[in-house]
Amino acid sequence: MCEGLGVTPSETAAPDPGGDLVAEPAEGSPSPVADEGEERRAMDPWLFFAAMSLACLGLVMVYSASVYTARVRYHDWEYFLGRQSVLFALGTGVMVLTSRLDYRIFRRFAPHLMGIGLMGLLLVLAVGDEVNGARRWIRAPGINIQPSELAKVFLAMFLSAMLARQGERVRRFKAGFLPPLLVASLTMVLVLLEKDLGTTILLGAVTLTALFVAGTRITYVVAAMMLAAPLAWSQIVGVGFRKGRLLDFLSGEQSYQIQQSLIAVGSGGTWGLGLGAGRQKLGFLPENHTDFILASIAEELGLVGVWTVIGLFCLLVWRGLVAARGAPDRFGTYLAVALSALFGFQALINISVVLDVIPAKGITLPFLSYGGSSLLVSMGATGVLLSISRRPRPWRISDQRNRAPAPERPARTDRRQRSAEPPRKSWWPWKRTPAAPAGPRRNARIARG
Repeated sequence: MCEGLGVTPSETAAPDPGGDLVAEPAEGSPSPVADEGEERRAMDPWLFFAAMSLACLGLVMVYSASVYTARVRYHDWEYFLGRQSVLFALGTGVMVLTSRLDYRIFRRFAPHLMGIGLMGLLLVLAVGDEVNGARRWIRAPGINIQPSELAKVFLAMFLSAMLARQGERVRRFKAGFLPPLLVASLTMVLVLLEKDLGTTILLGAVTLTALFVAGTRITYVVAAMMLAAPLAWSQIVGVGFRKGRLLDFLSGEQSYQIQQSLIAVGSGGTWGLGLGAGRQKLGFLPENHTDFILASIAEELGLVGVWTVIGLFCLLVWRGLVAARGAPDRFGTYLAVALSALFGFQALINISVVLDVIPAKGITLPFLSYGGSSLLVSMGATGVLLSISRRPRPWRISDQRNRAPAPERPARTDRRQRSAEPPRKSWWPWKRTPAAPAGPRRNARIARG
C-alpha cells in the first residue's frame, strides 16, 4: 500500500520484519545521524503558510467575536485576546520545535504516549469539571486541559506505529485488523463516557482511514462501519438532548443556537459587515468565539471569509497528503495521512454544524476556535507534519535498525549452472544486509573443493 501512495524510500533504507523501511547508516558512517555537510530537505512552506494563516486569522477573530462576552463576564475587553495571544506564542514555539524533531521518535514512544492519553481520559472522568452536561475539561492554573484533544493525536501516532510494524499482516483479521481496532474502540468508549459524541465519531473516522490506507481489506472496513452504525444510533436516540437535536434538525425547527448562527451567516452577505462590525456577538449567539466562530467570520468577512477558511483547510490537508506521499517510511506515511484526516474531518464537522447541514455537535474548529488545548495540539500536530515533509535523517534515540531482518538464505541451484549464468542486477533498490562471515571449517571445506 505504501507503494501505491508513491513513497520513494532513500537508497540507504532497509526493510524491517513488519515490511517497514528503516534507515541504515551510509558506508563509512558509524551512526545514523546525518553528517553536517550533507544537504538537508527544507520543510513544506505551503503547509507552514496554511497553519500560520489559520492561527493568525483565529487570533484576530477571537478578539473581534469575544469583546462583548469578555466585557460582561470579566470586565475586560481584551481578556480572551490576551490569553489567546499567549497560547498562540506557545503554539508557534511547539510547532517549530516539533518540526525540528525526527518524527520517528514518536514511533518509538507511541505506546507510552497512548498510555498517557488513556490515563488523561480516565482522569477527566474522575476529577473533570462538568460544563453544559459534558465532562471534558480538567482545570489547571491558567488553562483548562481537554485530554481528548491529546488523545486524538496520540491515537493517530499509536495506530501509525502499529500498522507500520505489522506491514502486510494488516490484511489478516485477527493479527492485523482487530488489535488496532480494539485500542481505538477503548479510546472512543472513554471519550463517549465524557458525553462527547462528535469527537467519538471523529476518532472512528480517523481509525478507519488509517486502516484503509495501511491496506486492510475493504470488507473489514465496511463491516466495522455497519457494526458501529447501530451503536451510534442508540447513543443518539437514547440520550435526551441528542434526540432533541436530531428531531429539531429533521423537522426544520432549528434550536436557538442554530437560528442565531444562520442569522449571522446570512447577514454577512458576500463581503461581510466589516471586521468588528458584527451584531450577533452582542449576546445573541452563544459560543460565538469557540465552536461557532465560523458564524462570526461569515458575518464580518462574508462569503469571501468563509471560502478563505475552507481554502486554507484544503491547502493544509493537501500538503499533509503530499508529505505522506514523500515520506521515507510507512510510519511517516500513515502518520501524515492520519493527522491530515484529523484536520479535515474535524473542520468538516464544525463547518457542517454551523451551516446546519448536520445536527449540532460540540466540536471546535482547529486553529480558529478559542481554547488552549485545541490550539496547542493543532499546532503541535502541524509541526509533526512539517517534520515528515523534511524527511530528516533518523536520530539515535529513534533508530529502528534493531528491527533489521536476518539475511535470507539463497535458493539452491546447481553449481555449474550458477557459474554459467551471467550475473544479474538485483531489482531491490536498497542495500542488502551483508551476510555473516563464514566459519573456519566452511572456509577449509571450500578450499578443498
